[in-house]
Amino acid sequence: MIARDTIVACATPTGYSGLAVIRLSGPDAVFIATHFFLFADASKSVESNHAYYGRIIDPRDPEKRVIDWSLATFFITPHSYTGEDAVEVSCHGNPLIVDRIISIAVSQGARPAEPGEFTRRALLNGKLDLIQAEAVLDMVHAPCDDARRLAIVQYEGVLSQRVREWRSVVTDLLIMVEAHIDFPDEEDVVYEQKQVNFQVQKLLTEIDVLLTSAKTGVKIKEGYRVAIAGRVNVGKSTLFNKLLGYERAIVHQTPGTTRDYIEEGVEIRGLFLRLTDTAGVMNVVDMPDVDKLGIDRTLQVLDQADLVLMVFDGSEPLNEHDIQLYNLVKDRSKIMVINKIDLNIKLREGDILTDSVKLSAKTGDNLDQLRDAIRKHLSADRNAGPGLRKDLMLTRHRHIRALKEVKKCLLGVIENNTPDTVAFELHSALEIIGELTGQRIMRKEILDKIFEEFCIGK
Repeated sequence: MIARDTIVACATPTGYSGLAVIRLSGPDAVFIATHFFLFADASKSVESNHAYYGRIIDPRDPEKRVIDWSLATFFITPHSYTGEDAVEVSCHGNPLIVDRIISIAVSQGARPAEPGEFTRRALLNGKLDLIQAEAVLDMVHAPCDDARRLAIVQYEGVLSQRVREWRSVVTDLLIMVEAHIDFPDEEDVVYEQKQVNFQVQKLLTEIDVLLTSAKTGVKIKEGYRVAIAGRVNVGKSTLFNKLLGYERAIVHQTPGTTRDYIEEGVEIRGLFLRLTDTAGVMNVVDMPDVDKLGIDRTLQVLDQADLVLMVFDGSEPLNEHDIQLYNLVKDRSKIMVINKIDLNIKLREGDILTDSVKLSAKTGDNLDQLRDAIRKHLSADRNAGPGLRKDLMLTRHRHIRALKEVKKCLLGVIENNTPDTVAFELHSALEIIGELTGQRIMRKEILDKIFEEFCIGK
């Protein structure tokens, strides 16, 4: 694709900062930039992938007053992010300066970029495929280090390469089947359904491995649900605040202070958690309706949790409410937490409290042990299954839906022995694989939906 216009936008967040980067891309990017960027060394000429120091001026200003001193880096086709001529201007991060430079660029023939338009041009110019383009967005918005690592792997093309290999295999099979259909009497045309089924089964095995990893990949990207549970006044809200690193939940010695659950996102040991502080569970007899409603919501949160932090008050003996709560979570993924070790310990460890983490949510003592235990529990499923790779996981629902459709087509190949039906299913699989990477350019409305998530300047 050759763009007929040049776009401009700020590629860094809005607001005051030390530096801001303004990006231009398109056939007139260099021409426009050299009208408002004057080289400090007038003898310099533009070379690709070189940065230059100079001053920003408004060509329309007769006095050519300096707006800012900055760096401008020039990229000549095809050696740029978008595959077009591009310029990145690094100026001081004052919104007045940024807006002025963009305004000048527009006055010289550029137009403001739409959300994600730079990355969209990179896709259409073959610099990225669609999986890599989506990975750019995932890197920008990664909520934790593990999500960032997965995004980097996808941006580097590991998943794309796997999909291209599948495309190649399906294409070869389709050529063989269609040759048999069109030239059934030719001796050079060899078609064996068993061989087709063998190759298709290998593809199905690889797809199943990725689909198995998808649940973990989505959790890493969107967050694991971790619920803090326990009876009233065991220190759930104090622990919640300590793990967040700030006072989010109200903490008071009066039992039942937390009547509804509170959820916040937090990164712990490289994982993003949707951490939930729940209402304390107590005997519902003679309880006000509002408290009963809070407990009902607590039970719903426990049903949806990937991990439960079951908190006990170490300064008190185990009681019937503790036992009742344990029975609710005993078959779930959980960590037993004995809180208030800064007080006199009266809780005796019985069968239900083996391998517990002992800590003080008030002082923070042993809190790192709990963080380590959380990471260990939530990372356990990454090795659950043959062939799973920690660095190759599906993280987007679009990819998951597409691979499920491909799998359905490939199963159709095995279940049907007629060449015409096999060819149809292989054609269908090939179309869907093409949509995954964008090798068969998707319909405009689908691309619009994908790129509307991007910010301006990306």
